[in-house]
Amino acid sequence: MRRLIPALVLSFLILPLLSPPVGAAPFTAGNVVVYRVGTGSGTLSNAATEVFLDEYTTSGTLVQSIAMPTSVSGSHRRLTASGTATSEGQLNLSADGQYLTLTGYDADVGTAGIASTASATVNRVVGVVDWNGNVNTTTALSDAYDANNIRSAVSTNGTDIWTAGTGSGSSPGVRYTTLGSTTSTQLSTDVTNIRTVKIFDGQLFASMQSGSFRAATVGTGLPTSSGQTITNLPGYPTSGTSNYSFAMFDLNGSVGFFGTDMDTMYVAIDGASGGVFKWTFDGTNWVADGSVALADVRGLTGVASGSSVTLYVTTAGASNTLRTITDTSGYDSTMTGSFTTLATASANTAFRGVAFVPVPEPASLALSGSVLVMAAAGWVIRRRRQKLVASHAVEETAS
Repeated sequence: MRRLIPALVLSFLILPLLSPPVGAAPFTAGNVVVYRVGTGSGTLSNAATEVFLDEYTTSGTLVQSIAMPTSVSGSHRRLTASGTATSEGQLNLSADGQYLTLTGYDADVGTAGIASTASATVNRVVGVVDWNGNVNTTTALSDAYDANNIRSAVSTNGTDIWTAGTGSGSSPGVRYTTLGSTTSTQLSTDVTNIRTVKIFDGQLFASMQSGSFRAATVGTGLPTSSGQTITNLPGYPTSGTSNYSFAMFDLNGSVGFFGTDMDTMYVAIDGASGGVFKWTFDGTNWVADGSVALADVRGLTGVASGSSVTLYVTTAGASNTLRTITDTSGYDSTMTGSFTTLATASANTAFRGVAFVPVPEPASLALSGSVLVMAAAGWVIRRRRQKLVASHAVEETAS
């Protein structure tokens, strides 16, 4: 019971700040969520565009769409995105499984060339969404990703937040901030053009295509101060690949990388000859273990069951889809499986990132009117949540 108290306190701190969108319903455990731009009413452009979170069952049935705010309400900011910058729109599940994090701009729909705007006047926004579909957009950064894209955000608990993107001056790279903040800390200058940030087993990771960096650790553990070292994963390519989202899993209890239990990694590689590429940590290096081809893969998340891993991916380009694949080969074996299409973006819209839905803390309390209701279902969900991996990404400067 003692270890539940901090979680309860944190829930009470965050819940009053969350703004429920009209019509939003609680997520259904086990479903996936896709970051979507566009309403379908007009051709997508580099102007600020409406953002939605589309919840799908794992068989591809649309459950609901949650709109991000397009007007300011108290301390809650707008969250819009470029309609054509496929580098934007990463969607991550927090390390505790309770929140989704996404990014965008505090700008009116239709603001031209949104990614090239000054962050001091058009703040870069982090959205935090809980399992009940409540949205918090109070984190609006004035010092991050100036004149370029904010692409990704990940959190441990809905309060501590790490972001990724690129920009001018001292504004780009991997940065740390907290819920409701207006400023952030640049963690490293080793590489500053970042596509996505991830947390696996208490370690911060990032993907990029910059210099000799492709997939890397950021400091040790979960750093919050400047001066951190970004290190490419040992054995992983330092050139040639165009990395976007990735997910790590523990499929071998006797092997783990960099103080974590992670030993198997799946990486989304974009381009016409892209696909999902599997890598295994052998105790010293990451070793290639095959791939399954699919053009323009950008978003990726997954869940492990025994030695099998089921992945969900999103693709960009002409074939803008949500797909799934299951690799049954296990640790240190060549990737198997084939992709099944679950959903296709409608005309004048685009899919970006994908993640599993958040779930409530086992003993968290949810407000129902003025009555506190115990979220007992969380006791069952907790074990499932421990195996879920937050994912997806996208990059490059806005089109």
